[in-house]
Amino acid sequence: MIKEPSYRARWGLAATVQAAILRRLRRWVGLRIYGVYFQPLEWPAGPDPVVPGFSARLFQPGEAEALIACAKSPELDLSEAFVRDALGKGDVCLAILRDGAIVSYGWCAFTPTHDEEGVFVGFGASYRYAYNWFTLPEYRGRHFLRAFKPIRDRYCATTRGCTRSIAFIALDKRSSIRTALAIGQRRVGTAGYLKCGPIFWPFATAGAREHGFYFFIPPR
Repeated sequence: MIKEPSYRARWGLAATVQAAILRRLRRWVGLRIYGVYFQPLEWPAGPDPVVPGFSARLFQPGEAEALIACAKSPELDLSEAFVRDALGKGDVCLAILRDGAIVSYGWCAFTPTHDEEGVFVGFGASYRYAYNWFTLPEYRGRHFLRAFKPIRDRYCATTRGCTRSIAFIALDKRSSIRTALAIGQRRVGTAGYLKCGPIFWPFATAGAREHGFYFFIPPR
């Protein structure tokens, strides 16, 4: 098994202290703070990208059985319930496969989507929301997201009519932030929420609100 470097070794002391503070705020008072990232979607032209030894498949609604069959590693954390719920609400999953097994994946939603603990994320009507990207440790560093991005973008633009992409990333997730910037996303604001017992207080800066981005708890 590949041993990844520690957070401090990779990002330095200042980043490690910041991450520790953010994690304690989340654990002790339920405060979550995220950067909000935006990117206009283009209509990719030309053939699908090719990475020798790997293939990409966009799993769409109605293909839950096929996706579950390809999710062979428990490290992927793709439970049957999650897959069925996500595809059932209209989300899609771009999966990177090797020998028929998923090694990397990412999801896109087109309607308000559950974050955690009953909190949902909302966004503008012409947006797609990118979430839950994961790559098995032994395949990290291969830039699958960047390589196969045109497949996902073409579907979102032509089939779902999306012209913009929105995502949010925790401030201590530096690898995810670096990947987002590398594929052309830019940070447009900050958003988050305080959730502690019955207290729920969402917040967003003007830049995030400009893109229709917000957290909410649906009425019962």
